[in-house]
Amino acid sequence: MSIARKLIPSESGQAFPFVFRIQTTSANTTFTVPLVDYGGLGPNLTISWGDGSMSSAILLSTSSDRIHTYVSAGTYTITISGFMPGFRVDNNASIRNLITELVQWGIVGLRTINFYGCVNLTAIPGSGALSAVGGYTGLAEVVSFASFMRGTRITSIPSDIFDYSPNATTFTDTFSSITTITTVPNGLFDNVPLATTFASSFFACTNLATVPSTLFDLNVNVVNFSATFRNCQALTNVLQFTNNTIVTIFNNVYNMSSTSNALTGTAPELWNRSPIPAGSAAFRNCVNLSNFASIPVTFK
Repeated sequence: MSIARKLIPSESGQAFPFVFRIQTTSANTTFTVPLVDYGGLGPNLTISWGDGSMSSAILLSTSSDRIHTYVSAGTYTITISGFMPGFRVDNNASIRNLITELVQWGIVGLRTINFYGCVNLTAIPGSGALSAVGGYTGLAEVVSFASFMRGTRITSIPSDIFDYSPNATTFTDTFSSITTITTVPNGLFDNVPLATTFASSFFACTNLATVPSTLFDLNVNVVNFSATFRNCQALTNVLQFTNNTIVTIFNNVYNMSSTSNALTGTAPELWNRSPIPAGSAAFRNCVNLSNFASIPVTFK
């Protein structure tokens, strides 16, 4: 799959807003848009709050204009237009349960984005549908997908969601603690060649049953697979990480909380690499692996 994917930078002049919905259940509910700076870049945007009101121009991620109170309970569509380098929910208890739908990614210059803790978010909009204006090209400039969908309740991962994000390096906790996904699509990370860490990417995805054997084959710059599949107790197959030759950390990569897990196959002999990577508890409780008995104690 080619890495050149119709990229549309935010500076191109073809800009689309970032749009999502919230639902309030009581009067006078306050919502704060979770703006953050990234790499010295700050926002330059306006917000349409979905109740007929509009913010002033927001030039600081700490601006009070990013905060709005809804007089009545209801569903509101929030539209962000302009430049927004960072949008991170970060499990914020005051807003995480209010976000119910991501309508469109838009093209707003995102560098980092997460919906961590949004348990009422159940789907990711597609790349080609009219409802997703801008498609995944809106993620073209993202560098960090840390905690991207962590703790949400999405039921599937689009296979092409990262196809337009060639600059992405960080996938820490990207899909961790999602109990509603059962599979990972083929080619998911094929177009993120600069990725350096997948630490805890699928940690505690307790119903995840299968992942492609080639999932990380094109990610040759990865150095950290710490806890990538930790406690994925329904997972049936173990990866070999054949092409990931510069990895220095495999700690807890398949660490299971108990021997009651479905993992089978043959563990990759990470302990025979030179230099030997850190692998503390990498295969703890993975008793159904064919070579479990021969795994060095430091790796289990």
